[in-house]
Amino acid sequence: MTAADEGTHRCPAKRCPRQVPDHLLMCGEHWRMVPGPVQRSVNMAWRGGAGRFSTELMAAQAAAVRLVNERLERTPPDA
Repeated sequence: MTAADEGTHRCPAKRCPRQVPDHLLMCGEHWRMVPGPVQRSVNMAWRGGAGRFSTELMAAQAAAVRLVNERLERTPPDA
């Protein structure tokens, strides 16, 4: 599969309209908000795509999205 063949999805961060390639969890701006240890658990569970549907990956991704959305809720929209 080439990059041109790859699908996209909306970044799961609240109110983010960006489309990101399917091999990424979220847009770069919001990924940078994820703490390093959680980023590492997502990447380790992903295993180059081999862990795509694993419960380990789903749990790590859910934690990353939850942490970003919690942070966004504490940040005023115009900040």
